[in-house]
Amino acid sequence: MSRKVVGIDIRNQSITAVLLSSSLREHHVDDFIHLPFSGPDDAERSLSAALETLTEEMDLTGSDYVVSVPAHQFIYRNMQVPFHNAKKIRMVLPFELEPSLPFAADELAIDFHTLNGAQDGDQTELIAAAIEKYNLAPYIEALSSVKIDPEKLTISGLPIALCLAHQADPQENLLFIEIDEVHATLFFLKGERLQLIRSFPLPADGPSKTSMLCAQIRQTLAAFQESSNLDFEPQEAIINGAGVAESDMSAQFSELLELPVKVASLAEGLDIPVVTDEESQWIPGQMDNALALALTEVEGYQGLNFHRGQFAAQKFISKHKSALLKTGILAAAVLVLMFFSLMMQTFTLNKRINAINNQMTQIFKATFPEVNTVRYPFEEMQAKMRETKSAAVLEAETGPHVRSIDILNNISEKIPANITVNLNRLVIQPNNVLISGTTEAYDSVDTIKSRLEQIQEFEKVSISSANIDRSGKEVRFMLKVEL
Repeated sequence: MSRKVVGIDIRNQSITAVLLSSSLREHHVDDFIHLPFSGPDDAERSLSAALETLTEEMDLTGSDYVVSVPAHQFIYRNMQVPFHNAKKIRMVLPFELEPSLPFAADELAIDFHTLNGAQDGDQTELIAAAIEKYNLAPYIEALSSVKIDPEKLTISGLPIALCLAHQADPQENLLFIEIDEVHATLFFLKGERLQLIRSFPLPADGPSKTSMLCAQIRQTLAAFQESSNLDFEPQEAIINGAGVAESDMSAQFSELLELPVKVASLAEGLDIPVVTDEESQWIPGQMDNALALALTEVEGYQGLNFHRGQFAAQKFISKHKSALLKTGILAAAVLVLMFFSLMMQTFTLNKRINAINNQMTQIFKATFPEVNTVRYPFEEMQAKMRETKSAAVLEAETGPHVRSIDILNNISEKIPANITVNLNRLVIQPNNVLISGTTEAYDSVDTIKSRLEQIQEFEKVSISSANIDRSGKEVRFMLKVEL
């Protein structure tokens, strides 16, 4: 039996919809549409008008809906939690995120995507994404105004990334870059698993736009490699989106990122037939995310879904409002049942809260055994952590200290003038320094190492790596210095 799913990709100035029919044997696109907004002055009204046009021009009878909204409106964090149960993760995630976000937890809609397998170790690695409820509500209201009730509401670009991940070689590392008119969203894929999401505004138009964007990508990659324990070296980059306009953009990216780069075309790559006519044109950069939305739903790919909690409750009430108003008896019965359900939920939540408080108390006592009485475990844990951090800072300040400027000065003095060396990265940590750059030969690397070993503050200097670059003209090296 065939199933119809409509993927609706909402952007700042346009919406795109793809109607996908799916059976056990094949998928095919029955219809698609791209609708620019009338203007930016009233985005909510423009979105509602575009959605109304969509429902008028496409036959959506019997279809399910999956919707994406702009990825740049979300905040992303890579985290670890000490359990695997999804319900537990969902309960504690707001408290884990709140210290690192400029918003209160109750002002946010939050979801997460796990990075490791369900049984991989004691920790669950995940990507948490959050958006202000204030910014999410207009999309829900606009969809509701045309009776579109999505199964999922996710972020733009992620559906394509999930499709690419399920097609990827398990041993291959990929960069996927989704580029629209004003923003770029970066996805790191290690084999079949997503590892990182980051979104940032595009540089201003100009001859250096692509080079500046690639510089941001390289910085993000370097920061990810530094902060994670993963050896993530991408073998290929894939670009897609309405902002991929220039015919030579893939060549520019390939040169700047020093990677093979290709432009994604999802329908062509998956051999999905597309029904077109003389008045319509399938443009992969515009259509692929909407197509991927529908594909993730029919294939059951798990990603991020913000149609939960408050917004899912709104969906339920809207769907059943007319039935509740038809008869007072039914309404009374429903109210009684809702009241009973609320009481049961309250009872259950209180039990969960008590269990979490007991767990936090046990963790607190195990961490700080000198404390005998714990009345408010969460607040007292925060206070104790602040106290511990303050003590650590004070202790460090009284101990041995090496100034960054002294390190730079010593390096500059010790490297011989006759050696050509370009240092492109210097990471100074409390106990070590990481130095990376390029020089003309392997012997030069050995000379640099020997000269740095003469610096009194450096206890040990070792060569972490030294390799000929792609041009064959320079040697890339990395040195690790122990202080």
